[in-house]
Amino acid sequence: MKGIVLSLGMTRGRLRLPDLRATVRRHGLLLVFAALLLGGLVLGSVYARHADAKTLHSLDFLFTTNLDARLAQGAVGTFCACFASDFIFLLGAFLLGLAPWGIPFMAALVCFKGFGTGVTAGYLCLSHGVSGAGFYLLVLLPGTFLFCAALTGFVRHACAYSRRALLTLLGRQHAAASPKELLLHLTAHFLSALCVTFAASVLDALLWTLFAGTFQF
Repeated sequence: MKGIVLSLGMTRGRLRLPDLRATVRRHGLLLVFAALLLGGLVLGSVYARHADAKTLHSLDFLFTTNLDARLAQGAVGTFCACFASDFIFLLGAFLLGLAPWGIPFMAALVCFKGFGTGVTAGYLCLSHGVSGAGFYLLVLLPGTFLFCAALTGFVRHACAYSRRALLTLLGRQHAAASPKELLLHLTAHFLSALCVTFAASVLDALLWTLFAGTFQF
């Protein structure tokens, strides 16, 4: 009886291993970019301890590092600021995806987004303590998480397009579809990510309008 149980356990383990490998093969690129995003977040959190006010203000166009200026904006201004900064990252990923050499730069782009997110979180927590942490979790994190998910999901497709373009340029792969079809496919993913970015900016503006005034800084 004990041998049967052990045999069943080994069989289950063997069944799960191919599933794990298939998952890694299917979503491995997405996991890599998610890891780069998290790595950048950790680096940004550490950097926030040593960053001066001038550096933080210079990063405010891309990230929320000048809280006083952001709090003075209305809902429309908050939406425009959030959408503009997110759109720059998304458009950068799209343009880099068109280039055969774009993969390492897309990795750096995702890491930089994580870095800025970490700087924002670290700055709020270090400068304003519990209030800053609550503000980030309630007001900033939902929209940031939604956009980061859209960015990493799109970068996976942009990376695949860039890799295919590189292999085609080197003569190691012939495109299964026409260049126009591949470009339309990538553009469709870009528009989908852009819609999610728009929704994330609306969510940011809504949360800022509803809850930003309840925090005292």
